[in-house]
Amino acid sequence: MDSNIAKSWNAVLKEAREFPFISMCEYIRTTLISWFALRRAKALEHKGTLTPNVQGHVELNFESSTSSAVCGISETEFQVMAQSGECFLVNLLSGTCSCNAFQELRIPCPHAMAAAGRANIRTDSLVAAAYYADTWHSTYEAKIYPIPSVGGNKIGGEYAGDLLPPEVRRPPGRPRKVRILSWGQDKHAGMKGSRKCTRCRGGRPQQGLMP
Repeated sequence: MDSNIAKSWNAVLKEAREFPFISMCEYIRTTLISWFALRRAKALEHKGTLTPNVQGHVELNFESSTSSAVCGISETEFQVMAQSGECFLVNLLSGTCSCNAFQELRIPCPHAMAAAGRANIRTDSLVAAAYYADTWHSTYEAKIYPIPSVGGNKIGGEYAGDLLPPEVRRPPGRPRKVRILSWGQDKHAGMKGSRKCTRCRGGRPQQGLMP
């Protein structure tokens, strides 16, 4: 797992984080509406079986597979010799190759492409269902509707008092705008300074060691 989604949203919400909570939620909602609309239109325009990026990846692998020599072991297992002289074992039934690229990406590698050509199997049938255009279309089928306005000046039924924010003490200093790094993460090369212990003033311990 990684935090790429959180990092992307942190970049999007750089200005919205200064808004009140309700305004920030509305900003997120409208942003998602525009993202879904753009991606839905792009997905509907595509007419291929696979998504555009995966289709390009498959075509490159097919070009690389033309120089490979294939030797059949069984109906679904093949020995593929690349132009460099290396031999790879491909199992089309389990979707594996000894180069490990096929089972990791779930996209047929050049060796699997060569084996599929020998077995007269369509290469797009070896691609995982997550890369199909139909899956891409269904991803953005969901609709995000605006929150209906309740209207009126009465809040909380018979409650007639003033609605005030909770009594909290604002912490000293300016609010943070830079995300605190997780354990094991390092600062980017262009950033200056280093983190030190507030007690011993020592440098940050190495990754993998306990603080």
